[in-house]
Amino acid sequence: MFFLRLPAVSRPPKMSGRGLWGLSKHFLPVFMASAIGVALSIGGGLLVSQWEDRVAIREFQSVAENQSGILQNGINQYLSKLVALRALFESSRDEVSRRQFEIFVERTLRDQTAIRSVNWIPRVSHAERAVRERSAIDDGITGYHIKAVGPDGSLAPSPDRDEYFPIFYSSEKSITSPLFGLDLASEPKRRETLKRAWRNNQPATMADFKLHTGAGDRFGFFVVLPMYRQDLPSDTEEERKRNLIGFVQGAFQTSVMIETILAAAPRPAGLDLFLFATSADPTASPVYIYASRLDDAASPQPAAQAVLMAGTHWSGELRAGDGRWTLVAVPNSSGKFGIGHDRAWIILIAGLLVSGVIIAYLWSSGRYAYRVEVLALTDPLTTLANRRAFLERLTMAFATSKRSASPFAVLFVDLDDFKDVNDTLGHAIGDALLRQVAQRIRNTVRPTDLVARFGGDEFAILQADASDLVAAGTLAARVGTCLAAPFEIEGHEVHITASIGISTYSADVAGPAAMMMQADLALYRAKGDGRNCFRFHTRELDQEVHLRVTLAEELRLAIGGTQLELHYQPFVEINTGRIVGLETLVRWNHPTRGLIMPSIFIPVAERTGAIVPLGHWVFEEGCRQLKRWRDQGIAPEILAVNVSGVQFKQASDLPLEIAASMATWDIEPGNIEVELTETVLMEITKKHGDALERLRQIGIRIAIDDFGTGYSSLKYLTVYPVNRLKIAQELVFGVTTNSRNATVVRAAIHLAKELGIEVIAEGVETEAQANFLLSAGCVYAQGYYFSRPVNAERATELLQQGKIEFTGMQTPRLDVSAA
Repeated sequence: MFFLRLPAVSRPPKMSGRGLWGLSKHFLPVFMASAIGVALSIGGGLLVSQWEDRVAIREFQSVAENQSGILQNGINQYLSKLVALRALFESSRDEVSRRQFEIFVERTLRDQTAIRSVNWIPRVSHAERAVRERSAIDDGITGYHIKAVGPDGSLAPSPDRDEYFPIFYSSEKSITSPLFGLDLASEPKRRETLKRAWRNNQPATMADFKLHTGAGDRFGFFVVLPMYRQDLPSDTEEERKRNLIGFVQGAFQTSVMIETILAAAPRPAGLDLFLFATSADPTASPVYIYASRLDDAASPQPAAQAVLMAGTHWSGELRAGDGRWTLVAVPNSSGKFGIGHDRAWIILIAGLLVSGVIIAYLWSSGRYAYRVEVLALTDPLTTLANRRAFLERLTMAFATSKRSASPFAVLFVDLDDFKDVNDTLGHAIGDALLRQVAQRIRNTVRPTDLVARFGGDEFAILQADASDLVAAGTLAARVGTCLAAPFEIEGHEVHITASIGISTYSADVAGPAAMMMQADLALYRAKGDGRNCFRFHTRELDQEVHLRVTLAEELRLAIGGTQLELHYQPFVEINTGRIVGLETLVRWNHPTRGLIMPSIFIPVAERTGAIVPLGHWVFEEGCRQLKRWRDQGIAPEILAVNVSGVQFKQASDLPLEIAASMATWDIEPGNIEVELTETVLMEITKKHGDALERLRQIGIRIAIDDFGTGYSSLKYLTVYPVNRLKIAQELVFGVTTNSRNATVVRAAIHLAKELGIEVIAEGVETEAQANFLLSAGCVYAQGYYFSRPVNAERATELLQQGKIEFTGMQTPRLDVSAA
């Protein structure tokens, strides 16, 4: 297409009034880039330095949190040893013997140096005391007796009490260990720990006390797990107190446990860990310090929790049973978490260097910028203005016209059948033709008009000072005339024409886009009116397009609803009136617009693609109705369905869809006839011949509709045989008044008989026409003389009669577009 619009020149548009700015705008970026580059380099350095600070802190916190998680998991694994021991007692119906205890503990605690001892502490009443002491002595624990802890920490035989919680079994190797017989309930802190365990029914911890055995600082903690009588409830506090039978106890050395746990994991460089008792005074020293693995790192000095948390640190909580400790991690000053700004300096220096390179590049490329800008506004093939330049000038023209009411017009030009030139002579000839077209248009317009090429065969003209429609029409006529003259290209004489759409400026036009749309609609009208002409945009054209768009959307909804209905027009044996078939004709009963004729909505359906689902609905509904008639024993021999050429183009597999519909309704292929116009048959024979051949292979009949009004060539009748010719009603209508029509109809009937093709005449409206057709040898006909298109109910009545009872009276001729 060529689009032509107002103010144009044959050269790329000039930048008048902007000479100084045109030069300065290419070098101003150089100075701006200098300032911006330095500012960005400094700002980038500052931002990166802040980012480095944040990254270092985040990495430190992530590592510290990971170490805390490793410690907590390790503590949980140590506590699981106690749970396993408790499971041993709970799973034994008989009391676990000392030997069984020792074997289990030896296997469970093998290489577990952090666990200083594991003990079984039974609940012993005053009455059972002597028996328990004798039992331990019998097991080899010499001098075993239940002992209590005195105020000074010394051990002595426990005075009489209602109950005792002595250490009965222990992982201690020495049978003379003072742990044996130690009553944990004799000391207030231990007694409180036991009480928390059975009251809460969970492990209870006594933290931060000094172990009786072990190397180093011997600071540690012990955890007790309550045990209850088997098969007795322990849901309430009262039940737990009543059914308590003892505790499993483990004593852990804090320093050894932490060292052992972290030794199995990667030891982070530059990270010091401090463990504090949760309840301790913020000024108290840590319970344990775990130093960085850096060889050159100084050993961390004990520091109060408050001091550590005042600087860069991470803190968290460690748990063992109901015991709590606060873990504080701080970065070692010589470790990898020490904050530096190397990257910030790199960014600053690199930024300044890059800024220098960019400034040099901008300076060297500034002298070429103007030429590049001109090229960006120019079509490379024709050297006309391109779409971008045209739209800029159109926007300027709008602004000028709103201020001074200066009129202008836009002309869209589309070369008719330009594709044929490319297809037959090649793209090189096509490009040469476009260049000559551009030159002719240049020579036709004034210097104040702008000519542009939008791409392909589309051109546009912006016509300045178009005071009235005559001026725009005159220019369009000159353009059309100059382009209609033959073109001489490399020895070929090329003939083309142009279709032109015109839109003139008015104050009520919304803007450039709206004006271009109006010109495009006018161009579409020119194409529809036969091409090689120009048309103006009108308000009525807008209304027509709006109606078409509205109908397209409403039609999509109607296809899935109940607004569509099939009517049927009989094929009749002229001599007897016998019904030999029916043609399906779709009707649209619109809820607000009333009955819409197919001549209105079928073109809309073809243009929008709705013809495919519409055609599928017609075929489905026709097959469904045909099955009903067959079940009633009155089915016609043939049911004809019109098929559009668009259906062959857009349907994914039309023969397969038709076959599926027939299979759904159990319809024989020979009962279906597909009607195609001559034009459609020629087109699909060339481009979709395989689909048409598959329809014939299925067994579907093919009929040529409106025969005599399409292509004049009859070669396709020999190349592609059809089953039936339907002589167009335009010819049949004049057989009794026009000798030429009569001759053509006789010839068509004779031709069909010679080729062995059935003939049916369309549009028969009078007795005289029917008599003529009989005399000419035509056996079948359809038309208002026999029956109008009727709904399914009336068609059923006609099929039940089997024939059309006509009186020979002439029926007034109606608009056949309804059929």
